[in-house]
Amino acid sequence: MPADWLVLLSAAALAFAVLCYIVLDGTDLGVGMLFACNPQPEHRHVMAFSILPIWDGNETWLVLGGGGLLALFPVAYGLLLPAL
Repeated sequence: MPADWLVLLSAAALAFAVLCYIVLDGTDLGVGMLFACNPQPEHRHVMAFSILPIWDGNETWLVLGGGGLLALFPVAYGLLLPAL
């Protein structure tokens, strides 16, 4: 297998992990968007508690994406981490 295929497959695996994070993190992202529309602290508190049971499970995809970026593309990780 040529080295170019390995790079492409690694990038595809990383893209898949990030895509899974975006798709499976729908409730968290939706509540985050609703925060901008609802400035009252009481309502924000209720919204935050509504996603509390599923919050940690969805963050696994973010960790997988970051770990994949570090393992597969350390130079890109070194550039992105200080910028973020």
